[in-house]
Amino acid sequence: MKSKFFGAVIAACCAALALAKEQVAPLRLEPKRASWFSRVKVCRNLAYGPRQLGAGAAHADVAQTYDLYLPAPLGKIPKTAPFFLCIHGGAWMYGNKDGPLGFFEGFVKQGFVVASMNYALCNKGRGGDHTFADMLADVDAMVSHLPQLAAALGIDIDRIVLGGSSAGGHLALLYAYDGAKPSALGLNFAHAVPVACVFSDCGPTDLSSPEFGVAGMGATKSEFATWNGNFGALSGAGRDYGAFTNLVSHLARYSPVNLVCAESPPTICLYGDIGTVPTSNTFAPVPGGERRPFAELWKMAGSAVPPPAAVGTDGIVATQNYEALTNRLVQAGVPYAARLEKAGHCQILFRKPKTRPWLFENMKKFLAVDR
Repeated sequence: MKSKFFGAVIAACCAALALAKEQVAPLRLEPKRASWFSRVKVCRNLAYGPRQLGAGAAHADVAQTYDLYLPAPLGKIPKTAPFFLCIHGGAWMYGNKDGPLGFFEGFVKQGFVVASMNYALCNKGRGGDHTFADMLADVDAMVSHLPQLAAALGIDIDRIVLGGSSAGGHLALLYAYDGAKPSALGLNFAHAVPVACVFSDCGPTDLSSPEFGVAGMGATKSEFATWNGNFGALSGAGRDYGAFTNLVSHLARYSPVNLVCAESPPTICLYGDIGTVPTSNTFAPVPGGERRPFAELWKMAGSAVPPPAAVGTDGIVATQNYEALTNRLVQAGVPYAARLEKAGHCQILFRKPKTRPWLFENMKKFLAVDR
């Protein structure tokens, strides 16, 4: 009887060891040229979690995968090479990790190791109405994977630069600020590796502000019901949440500007400014209903601030989001670098040549500061 008992214990221990070994198994890295015209080497479709095609992911774009861009051959990457984790944009509903190669090449030339990740999207065709919380959980899973990646590369990833464009910039800000004051969002993320600085390229910062709604609906000609339903799903309130007033508190929770505190990491942000949307322009609160001026959104949001005559926009996001974030960073005493440029949504880095050197200079400056 005793021999059977000890045999079962030994078998259980062996199984546990085997499972542990499987979970920390070295990554298989096979760098290949990113394209026929580029010398940059990339390892594509690496897994940072179990949700893969055929195992929980309905579409490749929502699988827990990432691409890894290397500044040097394996074994020759400096141990202290800086690390940039990129979260792609796409209105939280579209897009994938296959970002513009020229953007990643710029980082690689500066000595960065770059990881570009996929994450859960709020798109039924790609797997369901995933929420902001689901997307941030994927970011946390990727960050928790970094020690394993560091071991495979033979480098230290003890601090990272986190960033993204548009929706990716919004998620990067949320995750970085939540990590500065753990569980500020109440989601209990691990935050396994600290964020040294966070970068947002045209990322929305105040989703609950009427200006954000005016810029988004006015510039993209979106119907109010569709726009509202999408954000109801994203915030976890659901597509049939009821009145817009009920949604505001949910959107305020996932607005980075409301999470800024003295401990927040240094922040780099870019925003465009190419035009305005008059608040006298109209929208229909319900499909087929009577059209009303955008100025009424301030009442619907319960705002005590009178509406302006017009809202500045980069084509999608209100310039108010830039102002709200930078003002809050100043109030909290958080180091930051910011640019407001005459360029469309997420076009500044490609149309304003001086922005890339400015970006890299500030990233390296903030990485060198031990806060």
